[in-house]
Amino acid sequence: MFEVTRRLLRYRGLLATLVVRELKARYRGSVLGFFWSLVNPLLMLAVYSFVFTVIFKPRFAGADLDPYPLFLMTGLFPWIWVSTSMLEGSQSLMANAGLIRKAVFPAEILPMIAVFANLVHFLLALPILAAGLAVGRYLGHPVAGWWSGALPVVVVLEFFAVGGITLALAALNVHFKDIRDILINVLSLLLYLTPILYPLQQLPRAGRWAVHWLNPFAPFATAFQEVVFHGDPLRLGLVAHMVGWAIVLWALGSWLFHRLSDNLVEAV
Repeated sequence: MFEVTRRLLRYRGLLATLVVRELKARYRGSVLGFFWSLVNPLLMLAVYSFVFTVIFKPRFAGADLDPYPLFLMTGLFPWIWVSTSMLEGSQSLMANAGLIRKAVFPAEILPMIAVFANLVHFLLALPILAAGLAVGRYLGHPVAGWWSGALPVVVVLEFFAVGGITLALAALNVHFKDIRDILINVLSLLLYLTPILYPLQQLPRAGRWAVHWLNPFAPFATAFQEVVFHGDPLRLGLVAHMVGWAIVLWALGSWLFHRLSDNLVEAV
């Protein structure tokens, strides 16, 4: 854990340079530039909003989720950051095998490039979320509006949780090439097992306990909903829950990456 963290801090300048290069390369030659990073979440938002407001209208007893598209946006945008980081980060070592074979290159930064780059995309999408919430509040809906001082706390804690998992997946994928295929299916399942399309309190008591305590992304999704959509202050218990997952996942991912790092060159 500490060795990986130390190396990331030591090579933070190189990491920042590669993140900027990744962002520039992704949109080089495109007309809309970084706006393309908003197309996927907006399309997903449109599809889910149509399904759950036109075709299938769920009854959320005791939950004020109007307008539902804005509620969905508060959970969907962070989830896209999480899922895309994990998918891209899991392939980062294999995609940069030439760099890993250089003894002086710190392999730890490759998975973190995906996490940071997709975090930038998430932050760039926040003005759209803020505008939507502001319009919703102007139209009389009880949403938080455009700002919440607790949001950075949630983002920072989720960063360490996502970073830890991404480090572990990247190291495992070098040795088990079918990690990406498994991950795609797991992420599809997690989307529905995480309170993104629905509030956590709508689950039955037994299911609510399982999702809340066994799903590492459930407290973060709940925090985004409470802080951004409802405008509630962060509950101390929820903060402790997020801190716990952030520490466990970062420690576990860093330890696993360091444990498997000795064989990376031969495996790639």
